Amino acid sequence: MLDEEIIAFQYLLLDWYDKNKRNFPWRYTFEPYRVLVSEMLLQQTNVEKVIQPYLKIIKAYKDINELSDSDIKFLKSIFKDIGLFYRADRLKDIAKEIVKCHKGSIPNQWEDLIKIKGIGYYICSAILCFGFNQPYAVLDTNVIRIFERIFEIKSEKKRPRDDTKLWEFAQMLIPEDRYVDYNYAVLDFGASICTAYNPKCSTCVFKDMCSSK
Repeated sequence: MLDEEIIAFQYLLLDWYDKNKRNFPWRYTFEPYRVLVSEMLLQQTNVEKVIQPYLKIIKAYKDINELSDSDIKFLKSIFKDIGLFYRADRLKDIAKEIVKCHKGSIPNQWEDLIKIKGIGYYICSAILCFGFNQPYAVLDTNVIRIFERIFEIKSEKKRPRDDTKLWEFAQMLIPEDRYVDYNYAVLDFGASICTAYNPKCSTCVFKDMCSSK
């Protein structure tokens, strides 16, 4: 891939984001605890459904130490409306491990964070970028779809989000600055424009460079 293509992609995406960014209570907090809670809630869930559950958890448990001692019934009641109950147990287990093994401080290094059971590549990257302002790319189904359509990058893995080649490609596209904006931008673009069904190709800023136009 040419440097010119990367620069063009970054510029068009960030320019679009500056005009169309979405605001959510967990964004730009740069608090890893809040990022962890939000990302656990956002898994396979519509973002609008997550706002109230997120606010309830943050109000009830102000930090990772309080979350580790949380009432699991209360957590499951919060997850009730958004489904996937197992996430309540996973969230509490993650908190307990951080308290036990890291003295209540969420690790700010990849090699430490990824070892925590329940934290995979995506959440690890999200915490490091959105929580600690570090240049790590995020890669989920929406982002993979953008890469497939614009750059014809496809994975042969059954679970593309676990494909190290896709992660390396995503990391290559991260700009030297504004990487937090960039990651939020690519997530928003996949959710708003380059959707799975009926994508808004006529208004897409990448229509002149998209391989599937």
